[in-house]
Amino acid sequence: MSKTCAFITLGCKVNQYETQAFRELLKGRGYQEVPAHGRADLYVINTCAVTSAGEAKSRQEIRKAVRLNPGSEVVVTGCYAKADPQALDSLPGVGLVADKSQLIGLLTQGEKDSLLDLGISDFEGHSRAFLKIQDGCDAFCSYCIIPYLRGSVKSRGLGDILAEARRLVERGYREIVLTGVHLGAYGRNLSGVSLLDVLIRLMEVPDIHRIRLSSLEATEVTDELIELMASSPKLCPHLHLPLQSGDDYILKKMNRRYTVKDYLYTLERVRSKVPMPSFSTDVMVGFPGEEPGHFENTLEVCQAADFSRIHIFPYSSRKGTPAAAMSGRCKTAQLKERKRVLENLAQELALRYKSLFLGKEIEVLVEEEPYEGVLSGYSERYIKALFSGPKELLGRMVTVKVTEVFPGYVKATWKGEL
Repeated sequence: MSKTCAFITLGCKVNQYETQAFRELLKGRGYQEVPAHGRADLYVINTCAVTSAGEAKSRQEIRKAVRLNPGSEVVVTGCYAKADPQALDSLPGVGLVADKSQLIGLLTQGEKDSLLDLGISDFEGHSRAFLKIQDGCDAFCSYCIIPYLRGSVKSRGLGDILAEARRLVERGYREIVLTGVHLGAYGRNLSGVSLLDVLIRLMEVPDIHRIRLSSLEATEVTDELIELMASSPKLCPHLHLPLQSGDDYILKKMNRRYTVKDYLYTLERVRSKVPMPSFSTDVMVGFPGEEPGHFENTLEVCQAADFSRIHIFPYSSRKGTPAAAMSGRCKTAQLKERKRVLENLAQELALRYKSLFLGKEIEVLVEEEPYEGVLSGYSERYIKALFSGPKELLGRMVTVKVTEVFPGYVKATWKGEL
């Protein structure tokens, strides 16, 4: 009888990719996967340490796994396991706390010790496949713990990336999402290869319908990348460009290496070449020293940027980072109010962007059936669409017509054509 394993993944797209790599390693060693929160012989929890909320959620999932699986081996890995292994090792029922390289070494009997040495051939539970092409970060934003946990920039070889993309296409994936800890830094530790080279070569892979970039810094959006996005129907006209703050004083304290003017100019350059591009972003509220005027500047910049989606993060102090020693913390009530105001603006901007597509046709990758007879998926501009259709459309590209718009999604109709 084969042993069983289960996985819980918290945090970013990179973590989701790395869990898939662990999944394939364990399957190759005879394990059979069971659903999360089911009974399993081995439970792997891939944790997050970006915020205190991520750590709290990680601890909650660990306790739940131990409670549901008495006597099972509970293995904790991920960024939290690297940041504070003692805190996790002290939790009752935890069998092993290991960073990812340690866990890979154990699973491969020392043959490999880096996730960049591993590949995936599937992306279970998803219609879009993430493809990790780099790890590590050298930016050292003053609030971020990740460079201390994941180390310096490391890039995968172009041949490995293309081979993995072909495996994913053979499994039926039509959209590839390129991801990494600092995606735009790809190639800095290699000779003569860049993110642009990866994109150009991936476009030559037959049956890749879409290529999406998970996140870039505004300073990394080159003229060549804009031209490629404007000329190729495969490269999604959607860019996630973290803003973090719309005030130059706060940006400098964050060690973000651009000004508000630089950031808005990047958006202007893209809009001059790419029709109706979608810009999503991350904004942090309550960074140490953020006064009401600084926050008002952020609201104005978000309005000017006309974002299609804003991910809002209250500042979370990370031990060991420069920001943790800074004075001028926002009070909890201020933090909540600023988050509420920005959320209202985000809803307004999201609705404004989606309204541009009312009555128009969009192409959607069908990903889920949230209700019987109702399908959902995302367009190339990352607009979520709900429409009626048969379950057989899951995983396929279809064209739908937008009939109603809401901040979080659009309703659409499908003509019954493929």
